[in-house]
Amino acid sequence: MKRNLAAATVLLLLFFMAGAPAKADASSKDQAHSDLSSLPKIEAYLASIGIDLGSVVIQQGQLNYAGPNCPGAGWNCTTANRVVQLAPATLPATNIFDCSPTVSVTVLGLDECVIVQSSALNLAETPTTLNSATCDVTSASGNAKQKCKIKQSSKKGNNSAEVRQRSTQRGGSPQTATLEATIEQTSESGNNTAKITQTIQQTLDDRQTAAVTQTQNAREGATVHQISTTGNNSSDVQQYQFQDENAASQANIDQAQNTDSTVGRNVQAEVTQYATTGDTTSNLRHALTQHQDADSFLGPVTQTQGNGAGGLEGSVTQTTLSPGVLRHASTQDESQTQDASTAGVLTQTKIGPEFCCATQNGGTTADVNTVTQSSVQTDNNGSGATQFSQQRGHCSETVVGAVCTVNQTYTANGQTFPFTETFQFVDSNRFCSGGIEGGCNGG
Repeated sequence: MKRNLAAATVLLLLFFMAGAPAKADASSKDQAHSDLSSLPKIEAYLASIGIDLGSVVIQQGQLNYAGPNCPGAGWNCTTANRVVQLAPATLPATNIFDCSPTVSVTVLGLDECVIVQSSALNLAETPTTLNSATCDVTSASGNAKQKCKIKQSSKKGNNSAEVRQRSTQRGGSPQTATLEATIEQTSESGNNTAKITQTIQQTLDDRQTAAVTQTQNAREGATVHQISTTGNNSSDVQQYQFQDENAASQANIDQAQNTDSTVGRNVQAEVTQYATTGDTTSNLRHALTQHQDADSFLGPVTQTQGNGAGGLEGSVTQTTLSPGVLRHASTQDESQTQDASTAGVLTQTKIGPEFCCATQNGGTTADVNTVTQSSVQTDNNGSGATQFSQQRGHCSETVVGAVCTVNQTYTANGQTFPFTETFQFVDSNRFCSGGIEGGCNGG
């Protein structure tokens, strides 16, 4: 466990914060890339993410709306899924985007929404000016792909964006789902508000005399990037995965959940928030629940959950200067359960990495920074059972007097191994396993 932060290092960081505030850091990383002040710059941004401006609908007016329900007369409306909305230079304006793709992913293979909103050059912009965007995608197929990307820019006005993605899969094996969401927001005195909710639910149920092979793989990726000056930043990211495999056979059964290491982390989020003096808040929630049940008298039965390159990963970086306050809370829950009935050879393997997550630069002694991780692994506790979980929890503060907390719990077949520490810097890296010896080392 690394928890020593030398006084010289603290003073150096504080000196850096005083000399180069959040705005400078944001500028060096993304300020130019976030410039949406003209169509050529917007075109350059779209090209950087692989989108031709010719495939995008451009709305320039006082009242811009993209979505299925046009508000009525006076509104500039479109039902397109790729839209650029620009407020006029001298009139109060509102940009609203409500994207719900209706084309089945079984036809095109991808449900996608891309929205760019800017009121940054609007001289009539006030604290009531609003860029508002919603991406709501639901799909049910054996190979689901969803993508939402929202980019907003204002000065005095507020930016609000929400992404809701859900994939529900039943039927035959294999099942694959990928959800990707990105929200980027820039404002000065206005507030940035972002929310992302992603849910994947996969279910397989096979009962037959022949051999059974069941495979499920899921990937969720969420990115939030916010820049403000005196305005506040708020981010809420919630990602859920539920995988269930049930099989009965007179022959061998092979069950696999999230064993494809090429997809990377199965649940991944990256949140970066920069403010000069504004308050900054982040909430991050990860939950992965896996269940396998097999019944084969002759066997063999092989059950595998997770891989070393998969699992859960969160990264949160928050920056502001006093009187701004930084607040962050993250929770990661991973539950892996395997149950089998067989007279043959039984092999059960569970691997559940968890990584999380928060670095806070600046703020005050009122900063809040909490990381909570839980891993629960359950099987038949036989000679062919292997359980392993890596838990790495990180939190840090640069303000002297501010502290953060890491809470970790690992449970193997009902036996729990907890760890908790509060300090200015905590980096707990635990390697936990089930079996006869069990327990955790590291920390």
